[in-house]
Amino acid sequence: MILNVPGFSLDKTLNVGQTFVWHKAGEYWGSFIDRPVLVRQELDGKLEFVGDLNGSKIRGMLGLRDKIEDINSEIDKDNTIDKAIRFSTGVRIVNDGVWPATLGFVLSIQSNVPLILRRIKAMSVFYGEKAEIDGLTLYKFPSYTDIFDKGEETLKQFKLGFRTRFVFSAAKNFVERDIENSDMHYVDEELLHITGIGSKVLDCIKLYGLHDLSSFPIDVWIKRAILNTYGNMVNDKQNYKKMRDIMVGYFGRYSGYAQVYLYNYFRLNKLR
Repeated sequence: MILNVPGFSLDKTLNVGQTFVWHKAGEYWGSFIDRPVLVRQELDGKLEFVGDLNGSKIRGMLGLRDKIEDINSEIDKDNTIDKAIRFSTGVRIVNDGVWPATLGFVLSIQSNVPLILRRIKAMSVFYGEKAEIDGLTLYKFPSYTDIFDKGEETLKQFKLGFRTRFVFSAAKNFVERDIENSDMHYVDEELLHITGIGSKVLDCIKLYGLHDLSSFPIDVWIKRAILNTYGNMVNDKQNYKKMRDIMVGYFGRYSGYAQVYLYNYFRLNKLR
């Protein structure tokens, strides 16, 4: 099937470090959470997708329902964010779901994107079912029930280091506290029961897993961007929550998009 999505870049969106459920598969990007799907962008910008998901689901997963022109207009408050918006034209914020984002960002602690993706792929091969689409093989994203049922010892084969107990704690809490079906008003409290989840990881889960566009995670690159540009508002002695709250107060309800644009702009241009 074909989706017409003017002004969208599939590669930019999936290469910006916000998702761990999409993997490059030939000329496609593949994802297999509930059902397998392959997506590629044609030269005219249209998206072609193959698999069991419908267009509405794809739009939701890739952030294509976001009113991007209104969002960009609302957060375009200074020269730096203006440059970042222009540099990141075509980027959308994904909606991966609360469990995939939780596993991905728990694994991200003191790690890097290529290693996280390799670990998730190895876990998917072990825990997940296999699907074939157009001659390409996809493995289902590992479920929290399978991880919990097979036990913490089984996780050690993936050499996750100290993250092993974080991953098992996440799976255990998702099973026992039914986090995936929790009232979204209380999901913060539920997620904070998981060993290893603090404010930064929680903000990442909210932004990329729950599509809470007011979230503003602060990692090393974002902190550099903030201190470089917004030093009149913050300083490096302020704690995480204080710095985040100041930036959310500045950018408003779409702070998450400002975060993604600044991250993309500063990281790819190696600005400090």
